[in-house]
Amino acid sequence: MASQRLAAASVATIALLAAACSDSSLTAPTPTIGAPLASVSARPVASAPSLRWNALARELVAQRAIDPPMASRVYALLSVAQHDAVLAADRVAPGAPRARHEVDARAAVIAASADVLGALFPLDAQPVADLASEGRAALASEGVDAAEARAASTAGEAAARAVLSFAATDGSGVNWTGAIPTGVGLWYSAVTALPLRPTWAQVRPWLLRSGDELRPPPPPAWGSAEYLAALAEVRRISDTRTPDQLRIALFWSDGAGTATPPGHWNAIAADLIARQNLDEEKATRVLALLNMALMDAGIGCWDAKYHYWLIRPSQADPQIVTAVPLPNFPSYVSGHATFSGAAAELLGAAFPEARASVDAMADEAAISRLYGGIHYRFDNEQGLALGRKIGRLAAARLRGSPLVHD
Repeated sequence: MASQRLAAASVATIALLAAACSDSSLTAPTPTIGAPLASVSARPVASAPSLRWNALARELVAQRAIDPPMASRVYALLSVAQHDAVLAADRVAPGAPRARHEVDARAAVIAASADVLGALFPLDAQPVADLASEGRAALASEGVDAAEARAASTAGEAAARAVLSFAATDGSGVNWTGAIPTGVGLWYSAVTALPLRPTWAQVRPWLLRSGDELRPPPPPAWGSAEYLAALAEVRRISDTRTPDQLRIALFWSDGAGTATPPGHWNAIAADLIARQNLDEEKATRVLALLNMALMDAGIGCWDAKYHYWLIRPSQADPQIVTAVPLPNFPSYVSGHATFSGAAAELLGAAFPEARASVDAMADEAAISRLYGGIHYRFDNEQGLALGRKIGRLAAARLRGSPLVHD
């Protein structure tokens, strides 16, 4: 198998990661991660537009009821475009003072963010335009030269075009032509709609070579002692659910009409970035790698779900009462756990002082699905393990060592 190598794009403002696999070659724009985060300089986060655009993306995902896998794609495309816009802005005026580069980065992020969210949410042009106008007005109020801002904005627009061009062929719109398998112990849809995104494993990943690269081992066999013990645990919790367990289940539910689990972790990341007063270069680096990991977590998780087709606990035992809505897709592995493991691993590497906290959050997000009655414990344990493996791939780039597959 050939190696992946980082190569600079000649026109686009992004770096390209070429993944040559045995049967196909995938090319994904990947942020060029440089110095460790420890080298950041303090700067008021109010000057970092990336966080405001990230918040708008979360609002739009919630308002449009975007599902978790597709939401992870929204966050990834936005944050990669932002990061690559900052890289491009640094080339607008080589040798200029640092203050000039910081202003250019802000202008470029505004332009890239507006173009990406405008393309992804064409029905929400007004809030996108309003935030872009607000950001440009803020730059103008600081006395930023109009020509300088325009040059940086042009660089940001080019970054957005490159990312959107990549997105157009990422496989996220592939239609499913299969059928739900039938048999003892297999998941079945309780509604008339098709299962949620059964082809998501085919979407082009950022860090993985393919959706099945890190596929978890099979779940316990149907009817085995291990399976029956896990099912009995879900039933026991359902019968004796405590107020605290219910609170945890509801807090991490992140269902339809919310920013979704990936959005929840973006909010956590935004808080950490704000506390550290990271400038745009470092803020967009964290967000880009976080969301690359989250999107790949969804791809890997959905591969497992539709490879094993494991029945949900409440389908295996109708006496189980769920505390949160039952998702319309198979049980193994847990999406919440996989997203959370990936996010916690990346954020723990980016913010070592917060590692214990984010690890505890990931553990709680995972166990919340057991408390809610919709997952077995092994769904959560294997989901966390899968997510953490993916998070480590992203964390390697925080340390300035791009991952190379051989």
